Parts: sequence; C-alpha cells; structure tokens
Amino acid sequence: MLANSLRTASKRLAPASARVLTQTEQLTRGFAAPAQPAAEEDEVLAAFRESQQQYQQLMQGLQSINLPLTGDDAAIKKYAAEVEALKKKIGMPDVEEVISAELDYKLACTGYNVRLFVVDVLSTMMDGGSMEAAKAELLTALDEAERQSGGELSGSNDKGWEILTRKLGEIEKKYGLADKSKVRDEAIFEMYKSHIHQLRDTVVADINKARDEDVADIQPNLAALKPKLT
Repeated sequence: MLANSLRTASKRLAPASARVLTQTEQLTRGFAAPAQPAAEEDEVLAAFRESQQQYQQLMQGLQSINLPLTGDDAAIKKYAAEVEALKKKIGMPDVEEVISAELDYKLACTGYNVRLFVVDVLSTMMDGGSMEAAKAELLTALDEAERQSGGELSGSNDKGWEILTRKLGEIEKKYGLADKSKVRDEAIFEMYKSHIHQLRDTVVADINKARDEDVADIQPNLAALKPKLT
C-alpha cells in the first residue's frame, strides 16, 4: 500500500485550498468557546471503554479460530478472512482505517518530510506481493519529481506533486496496483502471513528447547495442532 501512502502525503500537503481550509478551521476553533472539560473527558472515557470492550470480544472470538501454524497460504487466507469478519462484526476499525492512521502518524513524525516518510514506509514494508517489485521505481519517481520541480516535495511544490502523481499512476498501471481491492487483499494477507510465521517460529523454538532440555525425541505434527489465541 505504498502508493496509497504517497497519495496520503499528497492529500495532506499538496492542495493549497486544503491548507487554507485547515488554517481557517484552526482559527475558527481558536475563537470558538472552549468545550467543557468534563464533556471531553466523558468522550475519551467512552471511547476507551468501547475499545476495551471490542478488544475483549475479539479475544473471546479468537478462541474459536484455529491458528494455521503450517504456514500454508490457503489456511492463512482462511484465517485472515475469519479474523477480519470477526473484527467487522464487533465494530472494530477496518484495516484500511488502521493503516491510514499509522501513515498519518509516520508522516507527522517526520515533520511532514516526504522523503523521510517514503524511506520509512519502504523500510517497514513486508516483502512480497505486487508492491515489492515497485519499491525501487517509487524512489526513482520521487527523485525525478523533485529534480524536475527544482526542489523537495512540500506543501507548496504543486509541480512536484503533479509529476509524482503522474508517475505513481504509471507505476500502478505497470504492476497492476490500480486494482485497490487486489492491493488491499495482498496487504492483509502479507500482514497475517508475517504474524503466523512469527508464531510458528516461536512454537518451533519452544519445542526445540524442550527437546534439548528433556533429551526427548519430540516430533510434533504442526498440521495436527490447533492452537488458539487466548
């Protein structure tokens, strides 16, 4: 979802009209009557309680979903679909909302420095899927946009954003990333696949440790194991 992350930066930095609206809204809030602290605290507490209730419901629901420790792709896709359906049922934020919030946070942490933001996102991206092949081209596109526009990408570099947006469209078309549903499904699958593989490595390490300490010939069948998150 790196292309989307760059578009996220574009939406937040590029349009002058958006910046003006944001500044106007901030000024309006500055002159508005302050909200009652008690009301704000009530909203925060209510949101916290709701998130805690959702988390408890999620953990309860996960107890009935088997973890596919074999690492089989089909099993992981089934597991991901079941967990996502559970999250939707209990009203938890959609994965796109979570990723969007994470990207907003990353962008803010860089001081809205687009290059730092892109490099950070690239470094934390999981390998695999259509985006893997496009990583180098995305950095090249950023270099070219800054070179042709005569400066680094910022809120005032409209020409740079226009160039980058055009190049992003070309990259998306080349690697089949224009299909947002496909990109979303790939991102979700890679996220769950990484999670399952980490759990699998932990289980195997614990088994090997038990084998060494007990000098026992333990040969577990991971396919037969049906562990659940508790």
